[in-house]
Amino acid sequence: MLQLFLRHPWLRRLSAALVGLLLGVMLVAAWGWWNARSLRVLAAELRLAYEKHDAAAMEQLFCWEGVDAGTRARIRLVILQEYELPVASVVVRPLSVLDRQPGPGLRPNLPPAATIEVAFDTADRLSAAYLAGRDGWFRHKLVVMLPAN
Repeated sequence: MLQLFLRHPWLRRLSAALVGLLLGVMLVAAWGWWNARSLRVLAAELRLAYEKHDAAAMEQLFCWEGVDAGTRARIRLVILQEYELPVASVVVRPLSVLDRQPGPGLRPNLPPAATIEVAFDTADRLSAAYLAGRDGWFRHKLVVMLPAN
């Protein structure tokens, strides 16, 4: 049977194409799994920082590349206003069409990949949404919106 298989070049080519297609699908699936896992880890770290009321841990989840001191101080103020609130849920969501567009006069310091929504356990159900972007190959960070130059 193997002799018959090796004799026909079109069978060899077809099997090589199928093996290549299978490997490609497997690589895309593995990359998608890794990407989703990285976002889930970031969401879990964000939830843990909220639960521990650890502002410093929350700051470490942001990508600070290209962020000036004034913007960093404003983000730190927002963190300090929110980190005492009890958290009901932290959910990773795909980007909406609006999330893909930078605001007027703003640009993200990382290309956004997903949104992490935090719902607080308060009477009025306050919530916060953070953009997350890939920082290198292996990790996601929270995105900071910077003034467009």
